[in-house]
Amino acid sequence: MEKITIIGSGWLGLGLAKHLKENRYDVLASYRNQTTKFNLYEEGINAIKLDLNTDEIPDDIFYRDVLCILIPPSKNENYVQMISKITQNPKLKHLRQIIFISSTSVYENTLEPKNEQSSIGQESIMAQSEHLFTKFTNTTILRMAGLMGENRYLSKYYKDIVENAQTIVNHIHKEDAIGIIAKIIDENIHGIYNICAPLHPTRQAVIEEQCRVLNKKEPKFVDGTTQKASILTEKIDKKIFYMYKYPNPVHFLHNSL
Repeated sequence: MEKITIIGSGWLGLGLAKHLKENRYDVLASYRNQTTKFNLYEEGINAIKLDLNTDEIPDDIFYRDVLCILIPPSKNENYVQMISKITQNPKLKHLRQIIFISSTSVYENTLEPKNEQSSIGQESIMAQSEHLFTKFTNTTILRMAGLMGENRYLSKYYKDIVENAQTIVNHIHKEDAIGIIAKIIDENIHGIYNICAPLHPTRQAVIEEQCRVLNKKEPKFVDGTTQKASILTEKIDKKIFYMYKYPNPVHFLHNSL
């Protein structure tokens, strides 16, 4: 039985831990607070305390086959320093695989569709964090599009007005994100990959359908000049065979309620 450590047991990390445990992996997941600890224990997942701001990293974290790092940057002011603390440990090079969850926000804000060779903003904290892993040959970096699913859906974040309603969305459903990560672990895939739903509807199309499903009043849609580049996923789609449960963000709420 392969042993997997997950650093960061939040919304995505806990879901991944549950999925891997159900598929007969030996999972060890970190927690910083008692709520996360309780959630892990409730699912029967082995838990270990780790606060990268204050704690030394226990050796048990690294005595595994795979290390998955799913720390959200939005909730951590010292994000790059936290990631650096992990990458400074020489035990990392002995792991079969390191998976670092990055973001498509690393790309420069231009209109050209983004593949893994597109220019990145060198000043972004995600780009700086990715760079810390370049010295390891056993690394997989996954640039996630906007994570949605369950209690996260686009119309939730708009009340009365939706600006730039014709802008496309780059989203990935939580279930597909977890499924792709698990597939990458199973097949020991290394490299840098974009992870995004293959279809890119407009913001308006997504919100209109969600309002219909939820039987709620639609906001006012306003066109604008802002445009967004689509995130391309040909690289990962050619590397692994994965059937998306939610290929179209318009339908992310279907079967989720």
